[in-house]
Amino acid sequence: MSLPLITFLLLAGASVQTILAGPAFLGLAEWPVLTALVLCVSLRCVRSRVLYASLLAGVLNDAFCPAPLGVSLPFFVLLALGVYAIREEVFGDQIITYVILGLLAGLSHVLYFTVVFAATGLRPFGAGLLMARLFGGLLLGALTTPLIFLLIGILQSKQTRKSRWIEE
Repeated sequence: MSLPLITFLLLAGASVQTILAGPAFLGLAEWPVLTALVLCVSLRCVRSRVLYASLLAGVLNDAFCPAPLGVSLPFFVLLALGVYAIREEVFGDQIITYVILGLLAGLSHVLYFTVVFAATGLRPFGAGLLMARLFGGLLLGALTTPLIFLLIGILQSKQTRKSRWIEE
C-alpha cells in the first residue's frame, strides 16, 4: 500500500468518523473508522508505513476529538505495533481475522478513551453508560473493520488493474 493511498484513506476515514453519529442505543459510541484503518494497514504494510499510519491517525483523531492534543497517539501507536507484531501469526487475508481484531480494537478503543475522557472531565462516567459503550465498541468494531478491509481490497484491485493497463 502506497503512502498517498494510506494518507487518503486516513483523511477520508477521519472525515467519515467525524460525520457519522454513534447509535444512541449503543451509548453514542463512535464508529472506530481510524482504528479499523490502522488495523488494516498494520496487517498489510511494512513497519515504517505502519508507524506513519498510526501517527497520522493519532493526529487526525486528536484534531477532530474533544480530547487534548497528543492523547490519541499512544493508543494508535501501541495498537499498530501490537498488530504488526502478531501479523505473522494471524491470517491477514481472512475476513474473520478482521472481525475478531476489530472486536478487540473496538473494546480497547472504548476503554482507553473512556478512561482519558473521565480523567479530564470531558465526559461523564457511569457504569450503565460504560456498559452500553463497551457493547457499542464491540459491535461497531466488529462491523467497521471488515468493511474497511473489503474497501481497501477493492481500491487496491482497481489500482492494480489500472497500473497493469498502463504497463501493457
